[in-house]
Amino acid sequence: MVIFVMVKILPCFSPLIKRTFFGITNLLLKISWQDFFEANLRAATGKPLDRPYGANKGIFRWNKLQFNPSYLKKNPLHSDIEINTEIVLGPQAQKPLRLKIPILIGGMAYGSGYSLNTKIALAKAATLAGTATNSGNGPYLDEERRFAQRLILQYSRGFWAKSEKVLKQADMIEIALGHSSRGSAPVRITGKKITMEVAKRYGTIPGLDVLMEARLPEVEDMKQWKDLVQKIKEVTGGVPISVKFGASHYIEKEMELFIEGGVDVLAFDGVEGGTHGGMPVFMDDIGLPVFPALCRAVKFLSEHKLRHKISLVVGGGLVTPGDFAKCLALGADAVFIGTITALAQSHTQVTKTLPWEPPPVLIYSNGRKKTKYDPDTGAKNLHNYFQSCVREMEALARTLGKASLHALDRTDLVALDPVYAKIAEIDFMENP
Repeated sequence: MVIFVMVKILPCFSPLIKRTFFGITNLLLKISWQDFFEANLRAATGKPLDRPYGANKGIFRWNKLQFNPSYLKKNPLHSDIEINTEIVLGPQAQKPLRLKIPILIGGMAYGSGYSLNTKIALAKAATLAGTATNSGNGPYLDEERRFAQRLILQYSRGFWAKSEKVLKQADMIEIALGHSSRGSAPVRITGKKITMEVAKRYGTIPGLDVLMEARLPEVEDMKQWKDLVQKIKEVTGGVPISVKFGASHYIEKEMELFIEGGVDVLAFDGVEGGTHGGMPVFMDDIGLPVFPALCRAVKFLSEHKLRHKISLVVGGGLVTPGDFAKCLALGADAVFIGTITALAQSHTQVTKTLPWEPPPVLIYSNGRKKTKYDPDTGAKNLHNYFQSCVREMEALARTLGKASLHALDRTDLVALDPVYAKIAEIDFMENP
């Protein structure tokens, strides 16, 4: 309707206005609104941008894969048959990590990102759901440990949270080499985020920038990598050791080196992964999407007879129970989620900020409304989200005739696109 009106009235305007209109129209067809605004931000500051939440779109779409329900070819399961949702991460570790559901909370840091109340909400929700929460690359929090029945502690490229006393608090250690929306680039936490409270937990000076370098300061070669993994195993008494990284075209070679070092779990995200803030060039222009990366990772583990010996956990833009189930069917042992937890846990509480301020001011450490955030309500909402997703996955398993979520496999899938079929090595729905 708007276009029809413009076409009708445009001849009434002067040639200058016409040229201006067509110029702007053509520009916006060539450049998206996001590119337009980001270009203006670059022009205004001359500094790298700090875009929140990661890439704005994925390259591959999960709706190009569909499940194959059973009717008579294979018996679907009755409603009274219990579906097994439990998982074991690091089965070859001395102390494997056992969880009730295959959905984990990804690493989101206190101080540089989330507030203390937000981290407490994540810990409480994880306990209610029977899963694990992740410290992220921030400092160790006694409060998070207190409320989390299962805690994954990230061993970061910074100087904090590395003492034996802290490491012994973890149910799994995740050596964080990087992730999709930042790659392995150095990370500088600006001094304005390092308040008195945050500085005390990091063990640094208020107002001083905090830096995570590109590499672990303890690791410059394979010997040091092996030594680090072995040392952490000894200190923790044998909890699983995971390595966190972003998927890339070198994924098989990276996995080979990680496994050679003795890790029990591989955890990576694709380019769809989010962050509280980062440079667009990392989010848009490096790495692989989670779908092809997952297929390649599973193939590597299968060829080396390491499936179900080395656990595989993936994330990056995963939102729905369908997304999670498709990752499991393709061979992941579990998935982790991040951005969607922010939406689920804030749920009705966004009314405390809208319409005058954006919802993130409620959950971020430097958010102006963070004291208004109720962690108990947030935990309940996020737990409800987990419950809803798991119940749907159970219903899906029944119609596929599978009594366990880990019985889902590639034979349960069909591709609607030949490229997807080739990558996943599954059937393509061709016309007969």
